[in-house]
Amino acid sequence: MSFQQLNTIIPVFKKIEMFHDPCQIMPDPGYEKLIIIRKGYLLIITNTGESKPVSHGYACHSSKGPVTVQLPSGRQAEYVVITYGIVPVNTSWNWDGPLRLLSGIKVQYMVDALLQLQTSSASDEDEDEDESHASRFRSRMMLERILYFFMYESRISDDLHSADTRIEKSVQYIEEHYMLRLTLTMLAERASLSPGHFSVRFKERMGMTVSHYLKQLRIEKAKELFELDRMSPKQAAQSVGFADYFHFSRTFKNVTGKSPVEYIRDLKRI
Repeated sequence: MSFQQLNTIIPVFKKIEMFHDPCQIMPDPGYEKLIIIRKGYLLIITNTGESKPVSHGYACHSSKGPVTVQLPSGRQAEYVVITYGIVPVNTSWNWDGPLRLLSGIKVQYMVDALLQLQTSSASDEDEDEDESHASRFRSRMMLERILYFFMYESRISDDLHSADTRIEKSVQYIEEHYMLRLTLTMLAERASLSPGHFSVRFKERMGMTVSHYLKQLRIEKAKELFELDRMSPKQAAQSVGFADYFHFSRTFKNVTGKSPVEYIRDLKRI
């Protein structure tokens, strides 16, 4: 589902129900349903038998059949089910499946407001027509904001997950090709990210910059070569990706506290 679709329709609030126990959510012809988890997490069993753990929300499409809500063994949960319609009727609407939230507290406030509005409307028999229309309008506004948060933040979460996956693949590439000339720009292009975005995501994921990680990795590989007694310092420098020996020697000492020659000498003493 996209914001383009959302811009073409008006979601109309019907009701909100609170649950603490397992249940089966049946399709309601002409209406969509949104599960919002307030405490704990749920297991959603689709009509095809697929089990999906859900910790934030789940969109139930009216054409997909019933879903069964189960609680993990020994756990408690609290969740609400919002039933809403789409105007114009028969508008294309394909929202279905697990949803994610980054602003859960904001959505919980709006859920509380919907519950309160529904309770007030049901208990106020003397509510005049203007108040009734105002209450329905406020409910629709709350519903629209809830849909917005779930749509927008589910997309952000997907983007973050995608970026993390790309960083993991980049780390694997670096570990396999550390001996080559690797630049931030080249690595970012391989990951289909801007250099700035790649740099920020890499540091968040690895705890250091790309250049620092590459430097540490190359020095560790050089130490392995020295421990195997296979190469001279100059040969090792070239093998791990340093074009200049003096740069290698200086970097090696900064990382290990010893020059390559001193490191090899100490190894032979062991």
